[in-house]
Amino acid sequence: MAPLIEEAGAALADYVLRARPKVDSPYLFLSFTPPVAPFKCASPVSRIVRKRLRHGGVELGQVAGAHLLRHSLATQLVKQRRPINEVADILGHRSINTTALYVKVATSQLAEVALPFPGGVA
Repeated sequence: MAPLIEEAGAALADYVLRARPKVDSPYLFLSFTPPVAPFKCASPVSRIVRKRLRHGGVELGQVAGAHLLRHSLATQLVKQRRPINEVADILGHRSINTTALYVKVATSQLAEVALPFPGGVA
């Protein structure tokens, strides 16, 4: 589990205390459209994320939504040099191979670990 920044924690607390529908469900986020229930797939969540990103003035490419948030988190964790198994745990992956799909290795990090070319520079 990853720690939340103070603003995110406050927003979640406000949601749970004031905005979350009062239903008996273990899920945190629920659809407000009757019948109130957990989301059955990621599409509604992605639509909400895209709408809020646009509202915030973020220019969106073809990949946007919930997947973009996961990919951004994974990329930031890799930039912080967090172990790949930790990134996999945070994303909820059982296999590191799945995590590798979300992670792009920074070129500067590759240069730091590259071995010298045998025989000098070509």
